[in-house]
Amino acid sequence: MIVEITSTLATFKPLRFKSGLNILVAERHETSGAKETRNGTGKTSFIELVHYLLAEKRNADDDFHKPEISGAEFCGKFSDGGSEFVICKKSNPRSDDLTKDGTAITPKNLRKELALRWFSLSEEDTAQTYGPKFGALLSYFVRKERNGGFASPKMNSSSQQEWDSQVSLSYLLGFDWRLPQKLQIKKDQKKDADTLAKMIKSGYLTDGALDVNKMQARLDLLDTEIESKRQEVAFASVVDGYRQHEVTANELTGRIRDLNEANLEDLDLVESIDLALKEVEDASASDLRSVYEQVGIFFSDQVKKRFEQVEAFHAQVAKNRELHLRRERRNAQERLASRKTEINRLQDNLKDKLALLRSGMAIERLTLLQSDLNRLEAEQADLRKQIPRFRDVEEDRKRLGREITDLVDLIGQDVIEREAARKFAVQAFGETSKFLYDEPGQLILGKSRGVAGLSIETDIVGKRVEARITCRYSALIGCLSRLRRRMTGFQVF
Repeated sequence: MIVEITSTLATFKPLRFKSGLNILVAERHETSGAKETRNGTGKTSFIELVHYLLAEKRNADDDFHKPEISGAEFCGKFSDGGSEFVICKKSNPRSDDLTKDGTAITPKNLRKELALRWFSLSEEDTAQTYGPKFGALLSYFVRKERNGGFASPKMNSSSQQEWDSQVSLSYLLGFDWRLPQKLQIKKDQKKDADTLAKMIKSGYLTDGALDVNKMQARLDLLDTEIESKRQEVAFASVVDGYRQHEVTANELTGRIRDLNEANLEDLDLVESIDLALKEVEDASASDLRSVYEQVGIFFSDQVKKRFEQVEAFHAQVAKNRELHLRRERRNAQERLASRKTEINRLQDNLKDKLALLRSGMAIERLTLLQSDLNRLEAEQADLRKQIPRFRDVEEDRKRLGREITDLVDLIGQDVIEREAARKFAVQAFGETSKFLYDEPGQLILGKSRGVAGLSIETDIVGKRVEARITCRYSALIGCLSRLRRRMTGFQVF
């Protein structure tokens, strides 16, 4: 237990403790004003001081390294199994001086000694991955409010990891802490397996599950694709000025297309002219004579001109139209003939260009072809490397899932089998909660419903104010931990 806390600071009031319950309060007089509360009595500073004396790492920003405190020495006297020892630490700007019973000691060695002395915690245990640590166990007894130490009864701070809480509480309550340790290791392995599966391209997933057969099919297909691509690259020849030849071929194609479209227009024109010429030939004087006679019947007094004059005028108009149409037809046919000659010439040039283009490729095309080959070869190499790793990943994930479930079951079985430790914790909780709430509460221990591991729940029938219960329950966990039979008497009240 803590016997006393002292300091060389003139303003520091020594704190002395006795066995049993010790309460740190402030004196309040009848003349005290409304603002003169019991806050500021040093309760938080006392907790911080205990951590300062036993801390492994130096925090230059804490209150104990302020200029006005620098150089002051703080000491804590502890009683352990009838023997007493004193731990002192002097605050200095660059490094603190730590002693035990007047002899210099490193923070690491001090914590190693206290871990074994107070918690029977060996260096071999603390060195293990996810093993119990002295700092985590100590923080269940000396909780820092600023770190969220009273936010959750099962957590010594708001930043504590779930696995750390599982291992620490299992150790303090006398259960097999190696089970939650193994559980966390399996969870890490399961997480790695899940991450590995997510790394696989979506094309290798079927209904959200890894499809190794699809990967193997892709690898088999790549052999043919790569060989074909290699042949194409090996026998490829680069044509000088390929791009310019390609541009010229496109221009020739466009020119031929324009000439053909113009020919279509002239062919339509010739067809129209032929129809018009036929209409001119069909027009005869007899038709005009018939019309004239009809006009003469209805307008005999108004017809002044002679029929011969009208007939001669009609013949002249028809002749002029025929001459015009034949001239237009001849011009269209000449254009058609000229274009045909030009099209033949352009087609010969285009044929030569296309033959040249088919004989090789552009350097850019060869570069792209080589790039595709490199990409396929890289994919092939990746698949050959990854398939052996991925082939059993789904089976590994299922196996790890089963092992995690089995470990959770083992944790529950361990709680049942360790009857003495379980009953001691449950009965101690009941006695303490009855003292606080008039009726004994239940501490429910067992396996979690999910994969968390150890489940610690409470049922306090006589609780009245939920906010008070959280803080008191946190203290109860500390009490239970303190009452472990393996412990030799380290107490903070």
